[in-house]
Amino acid sequence: MNLRENAEIKKTSISLKEGMLEYFEPGETEYNEADVENCMTLINTFLDEISISENKKEGMKIVKKIVLDLNDLNEKCADELIETDQREQIADIIILAGHLKNYNTRNEDITEDWREW
Repeated sequence: MNLRENAEIKKTSISLKEGMLEYFEPGETEYNEADVENCMTLINTFLDEISISENKKEGMKIVKKIVLDLNDLNEKCADELIETDQREQIADIIILAGHLKNYNTRNEDITEDWREW
């Protein structure tokens, strides 16, 4: 199961990237295009790793890692990279991926224990 190919995840990922780039203003925002690319790389790596995970315990370790990595990236960007819309989209991607692996329900926020964004 390649979760990167899931239509809903793919659509949300595209919208997420577009949204971050839309708010980006050189010299005005505390993040740049490289930070956006780094965020998308983290999400794609998460999707690749959770796609091949074999159980909930392993899957939740992968969820924790992506959330903590995104916390660090957002902090580096003065908490400007992940705004409300992006927070909802990232959480949707993570929650849906876990749900498709049968690790959580569709409405269960599996990011909240570690999420600072």
